[in-house]
Amino acid sequence: MRHLLLIIGNEIKMNQNYTEYIFRIYESKFKEVSEVIMLEKNSKDFPFLLEKWIKEYEFISIFVSSDYYSTSAKVLATLNGDSLVLKDEILVPIRSLDYNENGFLITFSRCRVNLVKLSLSSKFPSLLGEVKSEFEYFCLLDIDEQSAKILLDTLAKSYEISIQSSSLLENLVLIKAKSLQYGKLDEFLKACKKLFSAKFIPGKNPLTFIVSALKKQGLKISFAESCTGGLCASELTKIEGVSEIFEGSIVSYSNRLKHEWLGISTSVLDSNGEYSQRCVYFMLKGIFKTAKPDFALALSGVLGNSDVDSIKSGTVFIAAMYKDGTFLQEILYLNGDREFMQKQAMLSAFSLLLKLKPELFESK
Repeated sequence: MRHLLLIIGNEIKMNQNYTEYIFRIYESKFKEVSEVIMLEKNSKDFPFLLEKWIKEYEFISIFVSSDYYSTSAKVLATLNGDSLVLKDEILVPIRSLDYNENGFLITFSRCRVNLVKLSLSSKFPSLLGEVKSEFEYFCLLDIDEQSAKILLDTLAKSYEISIQSSSLLENLVLIKAKSLQYGKLDEFLKACKKLFSAKFIPGKNPLTFIVSALKKQGLKISFAESCTGGLCASELTKIEGVSEIFEGSIVSYSNRLKHEWLGISTSVLDSNGEYSQRCVYFMLKGIFKTAKPDFALALSGVLGNSDVDSIKSGTVFIAAMYKDGTFLQEILYLNGDREFMQKQAMLSAFSLLLKLKPELFESK
């Protein structure tokens, strides 16, 4: 199903935090944000544009600020040969399929449109209209994109499934599996789980899978972060119910706090430096002593515009440890701006966690 997200109103468009909120709500319904159009206001061309989009898409979600709701509702009603009436204090077309206090759902020959009135200070309204997706996302760990596609292509053909892929990391591939006319998506996913075993991660976000796996086994995790500035903890706490597996972490940006909070000796910091495998190893030991988790991750590196001594910008040392003392370490060589490299380092650290104890994270 081809679907469009349309946002109208400059106050919404300017507010990045709120537009990201819209994207999350939208993605929770459609499983992805596919095509997005943002307009500052309704123009004289809007009816013609909307008429064109109605012919191209099967579902259009229109999010408007209060100032543009009435105009947008009138345009939709007119295009459908309908009229507006006041129902429960909101204007809706007479032949609306459904409505609530913030909008309505209307149908055209092959397209449904949900108009939603937004207020930045109010709770996000419910979206109308059920959708049935014909695709699923999953990730493959510890494999490159080309190898993943070679293994998946034959399998996909036998189940009439189309495959799209994207490398999240060098060893982490995101797969979109879409059912063709007579495709067997559920059977294909089961076959993928069997083929890839512990490498198979359901969904788009490996962190959601990690939280679910840790909750099921009653295991906790903590972090000792430097260059990522608490991003591991921040991303984890976006997931519902994370308090069951996460009590806290330490962001030790300076060497003084690495020494005072994590107990790393000055000799280690002076001789090996804060950007070293030895440093992140003792960061792990320090967070285990403080937080007493079952798993811990540690990250330290250089993510600025300039190199630091002999350490090139983009070099990040990551490590993961289990409570029995087993651990893994990697050195990353990243490219991009500061924020992108922080996110890559964070995701790499969680991927390292999955490789540390694969038997604890195998998808059932």
